[in-house]
Amino acid sequence: MNDKVINIASNQEKYTLEIKNKLMNMLHDNGYKCSEKFNPKAELNITIGGDGAFLRGVRDSRFSKIPFVGINTGTLGFYPEITPENMEKFIEDYKNGNYTTNQVNLIESEIYKNGCTEKLYAVNDIIIKRKDMKTIHLNVYIDSNHLQTISGDGLIISSPMGSSAYNLSAGGSLVYPSLKTLQIMPLSPIISNAYRCLNCSIIVPPQFEVKIIPERRDDYFITLLADGVPYEIDGLEYVSFRTSKKVIKRLTTGTYNYWNVIKEKFL
Repeated sequence: MNDKVINIASNQEKYTLEIKNKLMNMLHDNGYKCSEKFNPKAELNITIGGDGAFLRGVRDSRFSKIPFVGINTGTLGFYPEITPENMEKFIEDYKNGNYTTNQVNLIESEIYKNGCTEKLYAVNDIIIKRKDMKTIHLNVYIDSNHLQTISGDGLIISSPMGSSAYNLSAGGSLVYPSLKTLQIMPLSPIISNAYRCLNCSIIVPPQFEVKIIPERRDDYFITLLADGVPYEIDGLEYVSFRTSKKVIKRLTTGTYNYWNVIKEKFL
């Protein structure tokens, strides 16, 4: 009989490590083999921690098609839905097939620099700022139409799931996950006689591409933060964003109600 493998990824907090050891013992007693390194032949990915641990587990797996579920030992815990007290029930539900999986669309960005291109993906958001954190000037195009030059601290490009993260703190809108949109949120836009910038978010349908072009040469030294992970890019010509066809699968053992989660976590 082949081993039933489950990948385990966690942060290094003391309490989290205690829960990880307890979970691994429980899974072993139920006939599962745990892998603390990503195993592409596993049937499930379990992250232990908060939202950061969940997003890091997704990125470290290179956005694996294996379903993800999180155990929350953090503070907010928007993605991980299982509490340490409910681990035994979760394992029983999982063994009996009492779960569903939902697809989460990723943000896909294509970076053009020095005649070369590379792609970058994110679950929550991608943030554009200058590497030296000074004011940045960005030309925003939606579906090849120039919208505006936005000057300020930068831009957030968020997914519906990511709309409740940095985007919400910056004054953006909550977007229901099934809408599959992108949201553009200016960060501290300058509004003066010299600069007239949008001071609200823009929600873009999935068939439209968003293209961002730095206006000034000193804005070419850019930092992109994909789900909080920084990527320094020199010589940026432009970067485009779209709702990706690539998805991850999120496993749930209950009836996921977005508005209940919003109420519980934020209100």
